[in-house]
Amino acid sequence: MKTKVFLIVLLAMGLYAGNASAQTARNILDKTSAKLNKGGIQADFELTTFKGTSQQGGTSGSINVQGNKLRIEAQEMTLWYDGKTQWTLMKGTNEVNISTPEEEESQPMNPYVFVNLYKKGYHLSMKDATYQGTVCHEVRMLAQNAQAPIQEMLITISKTTLLPQSIRIRQGKNGWTRIRVSRLSTGKHWKEGHFRFNEQEHPDIEVIDLR
Repeated sequence: MKTKVFLIVLLAMGLYAGNASAQTARNILDKTSAKLNKGGIQADFELTTFKGTSQQGGTSGSINVQGNKLRIEAQEMTLWYDGKTQWTLMKGTNEVNISTPEEEESQPMNPYVFVNLYKKGYHLSMKDATYQGTVCHEVRMLAQNAQAPIQEMLITISKTTLLPQSIRIRQGKNGWTRIRVSRLSTGKHWKEGHFRFNEQEHPDIEVIDLR
């Protein structure tokens, strides 16, 4: 009887600790989200893709985010996304491709998608971590739905600034994307045209409409 009671107490303590960790993680994400939602976000990034632990490729550049709109200037390409239409211009070519990605396709393009995504559909947990000498929170988001486009996110957040330092995204079983962030600033604002390809500024570029 004493053994059974002891096991029940241990189970209750484990459940309490799990709930407390989830609530603490949610509180941290609430604060980070509030900071990032103050206007647009501008940052430099370094992106690396992995299959398991093997590095597959990578790039670096800058990103502007305003709501669900994106503009990415990377080594190989420039991407504009106005929340509905996407334009992709590969460096060294004379053509830009136009498409209309579905939500599950557009989500992983935005490393800051977590600012709203964590609010439902994900189990949350958190632990302490050190990132490049900075003491951080590491928040884990694990999808409740096996069909969710983003299955897992690991967000490393500075305890001092409450801003993300590194964001890791898993879409499938083994495919990870790691985005390291630097020179991040918030409170930006851009006109709608900033997130759309301007044909007048690129008169020699062929437009290929894939919609």
